[in-house]
Amino acid sequence: MKHPFTLRKLHFLFICLLSSSIIFSSCKDDDDGEPPRPDDNLIEVLSNTEGLDSLAALIGTPSSSNPLATRLTTGEYTLFAPNNEAFANLLNTLGLQTMSELRGDILSDVILYHVVANIALNSNELDSTITSLSVSQMSFESEGDSTLINPDTQPFRTVVVNTVAASNGYMHITNQVILPPGVASLAPLFGSLAGLTSTLGDIIGVQNLDGGISTINNVFNSTGLLSTLSGSSPYTVLAPINSAFDDFFFVSNENVSQTANYHVLDGNVDLASAGRTITTLGGQTLYVSNTSDGATYLNGRVTVDFNYPANNGRLVHLGGVLKPAAPLTDMVDYVEALSGSSFTIFRKALEETSFDVGSNRTIFMPTDAAFESAGIITTIDSVEAEAARIDPSVLSSILQKHVVTDGILFTPDFEAGTLTTLNGNLAVTLEGDNGTITLNDNNAATEINANLQFPANNLVENGVVIHVINQVLLP
Repeated sequence: MKHPFTLRKLHFLFICLLSSSIIFSSCKDDDDGEPPRPDDNLIEVLSNTEGLDSLAALIGTPSSSNPLATRLTTGEYTLFAPNNEAFANLLNTLGLQTMSELRGDILSDVILYHVVANIALNSNELDSTITSLSVSQMSFESEGDSTLINPDTQPFRTVVVNTVAASNGYMHITNQVILPPGVASLAPLFGSLAGLTSTLGDIIGVQNLDGGISTINNVFNSTGLLSTLSGSSPYTVLAPINSAFDDFFFVSNENVSQTANYHVLDGNVDLASAGRTITTLGGQTLYVSNTSDGATYLNGRVTVDFNYPANNGRLVHLGGVLKPAAPLTDMVDYVEALSGSSFTIFRKALEETSFDVGSNRTIFMPTDAAFESAGIITTIDSVEAEAARIDPSVLSSILQKHVVTDGILFTPDFEAGTLTTLNGNLAVTLEGDNGTITLNDNNAATEINANLQFPANNLVENGVVIHVINQVLLP
C-alpha cells in the first residue's frame, strides 16, 4: 500500500532516539570488472522495486517542480533506500500514524541525506567518507562481511537488504531510515521525540506527539492543566524525560498539582537569557544556571530547548524532575527515601540544637555513615547519661560548618575556590571529566575531604538547597 504524501506536504519535526549503530550487508560483485548497467535510471528502479513505495512517494516523480526526482534520472548517484518497513518502524517509534505529520524541512534533510551526488558506489566501494546532498558526511567502517554507516553517531542499526544497479548509479535498500548527524546526535539524551502538526500546533500538540515525555503528560492531564496549555496565552512547558521519574515520587495529591505547576512558566521564556530566577505558573521560584560551555540548568537539572515552533509557547526538555520546595525536615525525609541513605543523626542534631538554618543558604548534609566515621553517632543517638552527650554548642558549631552563606548553589554553580560558611571557609575543587565536587574543611588538624553524593539539588523552603555529602566537615 502506497503512502499518499510528498516532501512538499510534510510540515513536521522528528527526532528518533535509540542507541547503537547502522549496519548493512555488502552485496559484492565477484567479477573483477563492473557488469553492464541496466537501462533504468534510479527513479525507475526505485518505482519498479517492490517494498519501496514509501520512499518512492516521498521523492515523487520527475517534474519542473521536483528537482530531486529529476536529478536522479541523470548523472551519477548513490541512493540509500529505506524500505516500507523502515518507515513503518519510524512511525511506530514516533507514535505517529502517517509521515505527513512530520515537519517538512527536517524530513527533507533526512531524505537528502540518503542521496550522494556525482558518484556511483557499489556496496564493496563504501569504505570512505562521502558527502550527501544534505551537505552532511557519511562514514563507513567494515565489520566482517558487512559495512557500518556512521558507527559513532547513527542511532539505528540497519541492514541493507539488497543492492540494485541503475543506469546512473546504485541503490542500497536498507531496513531502517538513516538519520543525519544533527538529528542522530540527540540520541544519548532523550527517547522518541516528535514535533508539531498543523492541527495540533500548540503546546498540547507537542505534548501529545512527544513520546519521550509521556509521564509529565499524564501529570498535566491528571491535574487538568492540559486545558490551560491549549489556550491562546503563551506558556513554556518544562518537560522531564520519562526516565527522570525513576528518581522521583509524589508524596500526596496536592504534591502532584504543585509538581505540575512547577513545570510550566507563564509566557514564551528563553531560559538562556532569563536571569538567575524565574517564576513558575504556581508562583514558585526556579533558579537558572548558565555554564561556560553554553548549557542551561533549572534547579540543577539540565535543559535542552529544541526550539519547537509551537503557536502558544515552547517546550523545553529536562534531565530531571523539579521537586517543589518543602520544609527542611520533609525534604530530609524525601532524600532519605529516595537515596537509601539514613540521615537520622542530622535530623537529631537540628532538633537538639534548635539550629536556625536561615534563608538563601546552601546546606551540606552528611549521612549517618559520615557521622559514624566522625565518631559522633553515640553522642547523638545514645540514650545514655547526659554526660555522654556532646555539648550542644559544639554540635551547633559543627552544623554551622555545613551551612554556606554564599547563596543558593546547585551542582552546576560550583566553581573551584573558597566558600564561606557560618563557621569558617571551605575549599572547593572540581575533579575529573565528570566534575566531581570535593569540599575540604580547611582544618589543618583534620584535612577532611567530602564529596557531594546523589541525590543533590534538593530545594527547601526559605531559599535553601541541600546536598548530600559523605564526610562530616569539622570546624
